[in-house]
Amino acid sequence: MNHLVLLRHGESVINAINRRQRVYCGQFETPLTERGREQAREAGKLLAARTELRFAAVVCSCHQRSQETAALAIAQLPYEVATLPPQGALNERSLGEFEGRAETELITEFPRYWQDPAFSQFHNHLEQHAPRGENLLQVCDRAWPAIQRLLAEVPGDLLVVSHFNTIRCIVARALALPDEAILDLRIQNAQPIVFRRGAKLQLLDGTIS
Repeated sequence: MNHLVLLRHGESVINAINRRQRVYCGQFETPLTERGREQAREAGKLLAARTELRFAAVVCSCHQRSQETAALAIAQLPYEVATLPPQGALNERSLGEFEGRAETELITEFPRYWQDPAFSQFHNHLEQHAPRGENLLQVCDRAWPAIQRLLAEVPGDLLVVSHFNTIRCIVARALALPDEAILDLRIQNAQPIVFRRGAKLQLLDGTIS
């Protein structure tokens, strides 16, 4: 039986900074930390230990952090894996004008995004979004069709390396969850989420909450 495995990139520099202060990332380019590189290697070792998996291909977003994670992970596998061209549809959710900027400066410049309920839930809301950014439903509308196309084109086991918001949108669509369930999904860095492929995708294991 063939499989789909989703993998969020390893810890990035902005992920690490966010333990001290809020900096918005989105599609801003941020490299992996050394911890993130080790997480990617460990993910690859976990996948290599699963004898039921033998990846035909790996595909990732256009972001450096996902591409480096993919390269480090598949380097741990004892066989060759075809690397497909990066897919923009797998990119992280765009945060528009907030990308790469600290929350402390944005509160002053964009006060309604912290004071007005019609805007202030943008960080985890189905329809609200940062200025010139995407909402979660828009991410679903680009990411899920890309996954469906890849599954149709790639026979065998497929590894997809992507991002927090993108993966939780894919998981929700794969499991036919209501849209509101997306808001409760939590995708950890470099922790594989394994589905069995068939008429429907069946979640085998992986932390999603």
